[in-house]
Amino acid sequence: MDAKKIKDTRQRLPREYDNLIKSVNRNRIAAQEIKVENTEDEGDLATISHDKDLLYNLHEGGFARLRFIQEAMKALDRGQYGECVRCGKDINEKRLLAVPWATLCIRCQEETEM
Repeated sequence: MDAKKIKDTRQRLPREYDNLIKSVNRNRIAAQEIKVENTEDEGDLATISHDKDLLYNLHEGGFARLRFIQEAMKALDRGQYGECVRCGKDINEKRLLAVPWATLCIRCQEETEM
């Protein structure tokens, strides 16, 4: 990856991190605002349960992505950005442009998902 793309990524990752923090906080607040009080209808309870589960999963997924972004920023500082943490080969540049916090090359990512 050339110096300009590294510089752009160095600026993009903190923005992604900040936006994700805001999103995680919004999801946390939304989950807290869902009230079960005075709800006896089973359909309403099922909807509330589904909504809380959905927000919880978004919350947890957000935290996972925050960790990946932090690792990508550390890799930039170490000069190892774009290196697959599993096999050590370079991660495809197009993948990094689409998912700048990627820590695995496509092959290793697919292997971990099997």
